[in-house]
Amino acid sequence: MTTSLFIKTMSGALAPVHDAGRDALRTMKSGDYIMVTLKRPRNLQHHRKLFALLDLIFQNQTRYKSVEELLDAIKVYCGHCEVMILRDGTEVRRPQSISFAKMDQAAFEKFYDAVVNVVVTEIIPGLNRSDLERELLDFVGTDARTLAANTDRAA
Repeated sequence: MTTSLFIKTMSGALAPVHDAGRDALRTMKSGDYIMVTLKRPRNLQHHRKLFALLDLIFQNQTRYKSVEELLDAIKVYCGHCEVMILRDGTEVRRPQSISFAKMDQAAFEKFYDAVVNVVVTEIIPGLNRSDLERELLDFVGTDARTLAANTDRAA
């Protein structure tokens, strides 16, 4: 039997979050071995923070035709892509997905950090991270304080 459960940490132990999880654990006998894969679900606020950053960049440039095109370019800069070599030796880089199903929170945090590094080294050289964060918060507005707090807590 394979069951996916949402659990939370409580004083160093793991506890089910929903009734379905509690019911599944009740079927286990004391001393039973089970295999657990730890994966933090994605933080939606952190995902939104990335797209707020992309919107800010997009509105201040003329090279890319859409936010999606900008995101694809940044994915390639970050190395979040598949490299294919065509018959003639040409390298083609195809951006990989950052969907919630493809990337957990730990992987997304690494990706977001790489995006910020690309922004401050390639897109806006000389801009430091703290100035970028401040500008992002100004761009998003008052809800950004909550956004920043929620994404910091996810880390």
